[in-house]
Amino acid sequence: MSNRLYYMKVFFLQYKSYFVLGAVIFVLVFLAAMAVFRGPKVPKTEQDFSDALETGAHLFAIKRYEEAFEYLIYPGEHGYPRARFLLGEMYYNGLGVERDLKRAFENYKMAADQLIEAKYMAASMAFRGETKEMPKGVATTLLTQAAYHGYKRAQNDLGIYSLMSGDYEQAYFWLSLAAGGASERAQKALQTATENLSDYQRSLLDVEIKGFVARK
Repeated sequence: MSNRLYYMKVFFLQYKSYFVLGAVIFVLVFLAAMAVFRGPKVPKTEQDFSDALETGAHLFAIKRYEEAFEYLIYPGEHGYPRARFLLGEMYYNGLGVERDLKRAFENYKMAADQLIEAKYMAASMAFRGETKEMPKGVATTLLTQAAYHGYKRAQNDLGIYSLMSGDYEQAYFWLSLAAGGASERAQKALQTATENLSDYQRSLLDVEIKGFVARK
């Protein structure tokens, strides 16, 4: 045996454990990567569904929408309102999935009983003519409920719709409450409503506005 082969054999015997450990680590990393590549496991317990929702919501927040969808679809189908709402947002805006207003509305509607933002979006889609599955009367009720819960976007829209129907008192009331986050259009609408009310009417409404407490 040549000196070179002899020293190689000695070297291998001395460091055999390191080679074996390295091989084991490589296999484990490879298997972990394959698991990630395949996507999330199918949840079986309530804890699994909660974990999938948490992971999906985090991925949604950092705009990794395609990955978020793979996690959110499970708790969404299992009835978790937050997952339903986020799926609605993805379908409505085409985030990580093809834009689908029908599926967006279905998800918003299913989450509307428990989430104010879902209630608002379902009503808004009806007012915008983006769905025909909700009568305007039902949409008005949902929008009003969201407004009374202090949801600024609902107050903003309800004020504008009130102005369009000629109800200046309601327009002034809701637009004043939404003033902190009102759009430029809403600010102009508030000015119009103000100009169409007497000082006495405004003073009464200002008392109501000051005493407004959002429902829980």
